[in-house]
Amino acid sequence: MAYILGEREFWGLPFKVSPAVLVPRPDSETIIEAALALLADHARSWRLLDLGLGSGCLLLTLLHEFRAARGVGLEVSEDALAVARTNAAALKVGDRAELLLGDWRRPGWRDRLGGPFDLLVSNPPYIEAAAIAGLMPEVSRFEPKLALDGGPDGLAAYRAIATEAPRLVVPGGRLLLEVGEGQAPEIYKIFQSTGFTAEAPWKDLGGIDRVVSLKY
Repeated sequence: MAYILGEREFWGLPFKVSPAVLVPRPDSETIIEAALALLADHARSWRLLDLGLGSGCLLLTLLHEFRAARGVGLEVSEDALAVARTNAAALKVGDRAELLLGDWRRPGWRDRLGGPFDLLVSNPPYIEAAAIAGLMPEVSRFEPKLALDGGPDGLAAYRAIATEAPRLVVPGGRLLLEVGEGQAPEIYKIFQSTGFTAEAPWKDLGGIDRVVSLKY
């Protein structure tokens, strides 16, 4: 329905969507809730990074809430990047958002991002490749596979991010990562092996551990 209407509300804000991006979901608002709690000084000029930008719902909502913050978003799809840029302009945060084309599966993807950042957020692909066909038809048939396919065990994107995360986050900075049901323990292990400290996960409205929180 969101693709038909071309828009979906997220955190009370209107976001344009197309088949090039995942439809923003209430579960992902858990990242916004966590960020607002952990970065308590909402007037500070935080530096934010969103990996896997999609529609821009995470980064652009955070820039809307943190009015002095600046952010960088990385997206592999040119079509998705166009949607995010449209949303940035509509929400009047485009002057504080640098939205870049790039692929964390390729060497050197970190080089253009600048940083380090106070907060890294991401809703990466986390569905096991073999499980995608069994998802609800409105997801498996219409949402972009690139934004769903997390590799054989669903964790490929987290490993790629963990490899570069120590060079992307300031000491004392945080990562907030959306995860699938039951994935949090393994993802904590991946990031703890690169120097991050696990914090309590944030639960979504269904009581599922939906956002992994890590401190550098």
